[in-house]
Amino acid sequence: MTRVSLHLVSICLLLLLLTGRTAARRSLCAQDLRSLADRYPPEPHGPKCITEEQLHSRENRILKKYQVTDMSAQNSSRTCAQVLEEMRKDPHRYQEKSRRSLSPWEYSVDQDDERIPSQISVARCLCEGCIINLREDPSYNSVKVCAQMMVLRRKACPNDAKKYVVKKELITVPVACTCEQKK
Repeated sequence: MTRVSLHLVSICLLLLLLTGRTAARRSLCAQDLRSLADRYPPEPHGPKCITEEQLHSRENRILKKYQVTDMSAQNSSRTCAQVLEEMRKDPHRYQEKSRRSLSPWEYSVDQDDERIPSQISVARCLCEGCIINLREDPSYNSVKVCAQMMVLRRKACPNDAKKYVVKKELITVPVACTCEQKK
């Protein structure tokens, strides 16, 4: 099973709570940060090309920073009804937050070979409503909780096919699901 750092989920939820932003006022997955183009203007003399060794060094640094682990995703395609049945049978069985939440979710792997890291776990909400008193309540919505993640994009250098151009990119990654009351 894929593991997503609980720190990432905790930090995202803590930031939402501390800034006083609620799901009713705005989407939890809305981007708050300026685009990277504003912060990192293009190089004045064209893109800087790096060797494969330099590329691997940068890749190792970012993989260490995000502590990428085993990416064997659940991919079980479970449904909300299946989760509810499992909860009714034994509500104390699950230790994973993703399975005992009011808005249960599971992870899948997003693969992009031009991105570093090439594999990222993304959350998928299993229910449209929320599980209240061991039944799905349609007066609530399950919504994704997202976090910003810095990744690197690589492509072949225009002047030398043995070198690469690497650019930083900020992406939004669904890391969990939470419950919000319908308006």
